[in-house]
Amino acid sequence: MPSGARRGIHVDVIYRTIVAIPMKTYLLAIALVIVDLFSQPLVGTVRGRAPDGSLSPVPGARLLWKGTDREAIARSDGSFSIERPNRSGTADTLVVRAVGYRSDTLVVERTAHHLNIVLNAEYVTRSVKVEGEATAIAAAEPIRTELVTRRQLEQSACCTLAESFERSSSVEVQLSDAVLGAKTIRLLGLRGIYTAGLIEAIPLLRGVTGAFALDDIPGPFLDCISISKGAASVLAGYEGITGQINVEFKKPCRDVPLFANVFANHLGRAELNLTSAQELSSDLHTMVMVHGRMFQREIDANGDGFMDMPRFGNANGIARLYWQDDDHELQVVLRPTWGNYRSGTMGAWANGNSGVRIETTTERFDSYTKLALNGLGTTIADRIGIQLAMSTQRLSTRIGERTIDAQERLLYAKAIAAIEPSGALKLLWGGSLFYDAPSEQLDSNVRKRTEMVPGIFAEATWAPTTAISATVGLRYDWHNMFGTQVTPRMHIKYSLSELVTLRLSAGTGMRVPLMIADNTAALVNNRRVILDSSVLPERAVNIGGGITAILTVGDRVITLDGEFYHTQFLRQLVTDFDRSVREVAIVYANRGYANSALVQVATTILPRLDLTVAYRLLDTYAETGGMLRLQPLVSPHRVLVATSWTSSNGEWEINPLAVWYSSGRIPSTVENPVEYRFAERFPDYVRVSLQVNWRPTSSPWEFYVGVENIANVLQPVAVIAADMPRSPYFDASLVWGPLEQRTVYAGVRLRVGQPFE
Repeated sequence: MPSGARRGIHVDVIYRTIVAIPMKTYLLAIALVIVDLFSQPLVGTVRGRAPDGSLSPVPGARLLWKGTDREAIARSDGSFSIERPNRSGTADTLVVRAVGYRSDTLVVERTAHHLNIVLNAEYVTRSVKVEGEATAIAAAEPIRTELVTRRQLEQSACCTLAESFERSSSVEVQLSDAVLGAKTIRLLGLRGIYTAGLIEAIPLLRGVTGAFALDDIPGPFLDCISISKGAASVLAGYEGITGQINVEFKKPCRDVPLFANVFANHLGRAELNLTSAQELSSDLHTMVMVHGRMFQREIDANGDGFMDMPRFGNANGIARLYWQDDDHELQVVLRPTWGNYRSGTMGAWANGNSGVRIETTTERFDSYTKLALNGLGTTIADRIGIQLAMSTQRLSTRIGERTIDAQERLLYAKAIAAIEPSGALKLLWGGSLFYDAPSEQLDSNVRKRTEMVPGIFAEATWAPTTAISATVGLRYDWHNMFGTQVTPRMHIKYSLSELVTLRLSAGTGMRVPLMIADNTAALVNNRRVILDSSVLPERAVNIGGGITAILTVGDRVITLDGEFYHTQFLRQLVTDFDRSVREVAIVYANRGYANSALVQVATTILPRLDLTVAYRLLDTYAETGGMLRLQPLVSPHRVLVATSWTSSNGEWEINPLAVWYSSGRIPSTVENPVEYRFAERFPDYVRVSLQVNWRPTSSPWEFYVGVENIANVLQPVAVIAADMPRSPYFDASLVWGPLEQRTVYAGVRLRVGQPFE
């Protein structure tokens, strides 16, 4: 039979088969297709439009189908997925609400599957009030995360990142010693070296210049800061034992063409910050940021013959390129920094070699590239991100006859893929490569190493309902010096109601310390230095959690936060001042722990008057002098009271702050002569500051004045044997209190042009 005839027979058979199928079967099939189409979840993003016109994601925005109990919470990037209600009709009504934005009600066709939502900010006066509140908990995040907004950064002088945590109840900043001028932070009772320091999600706040890294980031460069407490996400690496701090610089696609900030205080410190964003096309933006600051006076308020603070000069900048189209995004950032700090006996730099000179120079160059590929739609990844970074840095310190030199080269690469198998499950996975080559030298003692660490990681977030969310992560790294490293971490969020949220976290972590550079402040003395002969990783386990509750009393909303975290060290590098007053030992110990508890209350006590009261308890012990001892030079108790008042027209803002620090332990100096001894404990003290901002309506100018350390509280003696700096008794490393006297400052900010979208 001809092939054409055979095809005709087959077509005829198919036709008669189709005709024989009952009509109701057709209707049923069509109905099933329609039901399947309508039952697909609605996905999209929620973004907010600020009063200045800029757009940004709105994490924590609540979406609810009107007349049902089906709701969803926007994720940290503003994305959401919400199941359709089971009801008839061609459209549904979606209600979207978010704190600080006007609620919106949308009619969504049942055939629509993707929706981009833009919420408008509330009236300007109200938005200023919201941004001016104390650090807030990100409600939608399973990891306990506090957000510090740009507006909050501007409530204090905030010249550098080190001064940006002044109003934070969680992060504390203190001088590391009496002469270098370096600052150290503490999170959950431990030094900042145990906190992963990230710049736009890349681990760059680390290394041999880490003691000055906070001072090398100007506050006016920052868009926001996020503080995550507890074991950090495995995406950032195996460090981050107590959490992570991520700083986000201003973005060229969302900032103004020109921003200027000029600052000066009555002691002679001056600072200039300039940022400029430019739109080269709708897809391409660039930005340049420049910072310079200087202080060249010699001040000795406590009369010990040593400068209270070093003379310094600091310059750094940022150049960045940002390109984005519908499905791709590219960022390139270059960041050079330089700083010079000179201290010592009064007049030493003017009178030749008659005094003791102390000088530190830091040099650093960071560069990173970020590439995002979105909308891939493959079975293994919806989105892929690639990060490449490099850093070179050098630290040079001279303390009398003692010299410290350190250099470091760092390379970092990471590829991360994201996929959402369902509306309830989000998976992030990828690989990383870390190369680090630090070289440290203390006098003739040289320490060098080269770390090469490839690794893989995965993190899954499961949120079956809006009430519960769990994030489980695992890293597997191959360290060329220490072998396989397995890092598990877990975070759980459970909402007892819309107003009460519980969070729990647990995880392990490790870090390879920089034995000399991490402890430069402990070497500002004439003690004999003992360095452990081994280079080993520090290891610890962190577990803890917290509760956030929102109470309504009349028309007043009160937010209560409570938390507790425990960090247990399996191996820790300790700085031991307790062996002998003639020695400082930097050695490993197998015992040590830190307990940290925090209770915070935030509310609006009067119209436009916000109040935050926080109590923090630290119970930190390390093995020094052959036994477990309370961490020295740290106040175990701290109470913070911060208020913020905004005028009805939003022009004026007043921000008082008071912080009480309890007494604490000082390492014993009883072996010294009587005149060169410290007491066994330091007294409690209070620091009070105040800033007033004036922003004229419809003006590009903003003016601010302030006073720091109003009561002029100072550590009365900061340098032991200041009159005999070459004797064995000289010690400037035992600092527990303020060294900067009452300071009056003023500044002006100028914003020219409208932000780009």
